[in-house]
Amino acid sequence: MNPSPESRSSPYLAGTSAAARAFEGELGRLASSDVTVLLEGESGVGKGAAARRLHARGARAGAPVVEVGLGALAPTLLEAELFGHEEGAFTGAARARPGRFRAAAGGTIVLDGVETLPEDLQVKLLRVLQERVVEPLGAEAPVSVDARVVATSGRDLRVEVAAGRFREDLYYRLAVAVLRVPPLRARREDLPALAAWLVDRVAARLRVAPRPFSPAALDCLAAHSWPGNVRELENAVERILALAPAGEPAGEPAPVGAEELTFLTEPIPGEARRLARAALGLGLGLDDLTGTLIEEALAENRGNASAAARQLGLTRRAFDYRRRRGAGGES
Repeated sequence: MNPSPESRSSPYLAGTSAAARAFEGELGRLASSDVTVLLEGESGVGKGAAARRLHARGARAGAPVVEVGLGALAPTLLEAELFGHEEGAFTGAARARPGRFRAAAGGTIVLDGVETLPEDLQVKLLRVLQERVVEPLGAEAPVSVDARVVATSGRDLRVEVAAGRFREDLYYRLAVAVLRVPPLRARREDLPALAAWLVDRVAARLRVAPRPFSPAALDCLAAHSWPGNVRELENAVERILALAPAGEPAGEPAPVGAEELTFLTEPIPGEARRLARAALGLGLGLDDLTGTLIEEALAENRGNASAAARQLGLTRRAFDYRRRRGAGGES
C-alpha cells in the first residue's frame, strides 16, 4: 500500500500555526529513526495521516505501509488477521494467510485504535514487540518479522493503564516515542489553507466545481470549536458543495457565504440541557463545574495550561484567573 498524497505534502497536518510547526518538527525527527511511535489525539485530528507521513518520510518509504483498524475487526478474527494462519488452522481456513505483520515486511504497520485491543491480544502484541516474531495460528514455529510499528490511540493510554484496561508493559513498549496530534482548534491559523485544500479534494470526488470561502465564512470557521476536528471540517465542506444551488451561471462559482455555515452553530439536541440537569441533580454549582473542566483540560493537555485554555475557549489570563479562583486564591 503506497502512502496517500496527504501523507507527503498536503496541509492536512502541516501549517503555519505554532502547533502545526511544532508537530511537524517532532514528526520529522521521529521519521528519520526506526523507533516504535504512539500517536495520540482526539477523534478526527488525522492520526492516520500522521502515521502515513511518518512512513513516507522515513527510510522504509519504498516498502508497504499496512493499516489495521483494530476496533473495526471482530475480536475472533483479530489474531489471524494480525499474525496470519496456516491452512486448516480453523474452520474455514482453506488456505494459509501471512497476516498483516508479514504483509508489512520491510515497511510499517499502523495499529489504529490500539486502545481497543483485547487483553489476550495485548499479551501477544507484547511478544511481537519484544522478540520481533509472530506465531501464525496452526504454525509449528514462530516467524520473524521486520516492520516498524506505529500505534494510534484516541484515548490517553496512561489513563487506560491506571484503570486496568491496558497492560503497563505493553504501553511502555509502544510509547518509545509519543506524539500527540494537535486538535484543529489549536491551529486555527491553518484553517484557510486547510479548508481550500479540502474544497479541491472534495470537489474532485463529487465532480463539482470548487468554491472559495468568503472572508465572512472564514470568520465562521475560525469561531467554531471543531470538536470533530479535520474530519468534521471535511464533512462540512462536503455538505456545502453537495447542497450548492444547481444551474449557476457560467464563470467563477459563488464563494461560500457565512449563511451556509449556520449548521456549525447548531447544538447537539438536548445534550447541554441534559448535562446541566445532571449537574444540578448532583448538587454541583458553577465553581464545581469550572474547576472540574479546568482539571480535565489540563489532564488532557498533559499539564500545558496554554493548550488547556485554548481547548476551553479562554484567554490564558482568564484561564489563570479561573484556576486561581477555583483553588481558593481569589474570591
